[in-house]
Amino acid sequence: MSLKLVHPSKHEPMESDTAAETLVLSDEQVALVEEISEALNPDMPSAFGWPHAIRTLLDRFENSGIDLTAASNEEEIARVAGEALRNEFRRT
Repeated sequence: MSLKLVHPSKHEPMESDTAAETLVLSDEQVALVEEISEALNPDMPSAFGWPHAIRTLLDRFENSGIDLTAASNEEEIARVAGEALRNEFRRT
């Protein structure tokens, strides 16, 4: 995984046949990734810590079994993930 900072207004979709994924983050999300990166390894430079933090988040979502494929925006992601977590909590 590699990261490249892109100004949102200059964002252009990448070719669909590449293995690259474009991730556009809000200022709040950038702050969260920075916080997670520092928590994982405070000595790691951002250039290496950010991909590690994002990969950790993605791995945790994948391991949770929560299916976010039906969600198309941030609100739907929060709703779908929240419902799945509440259902999991009720089963325990």
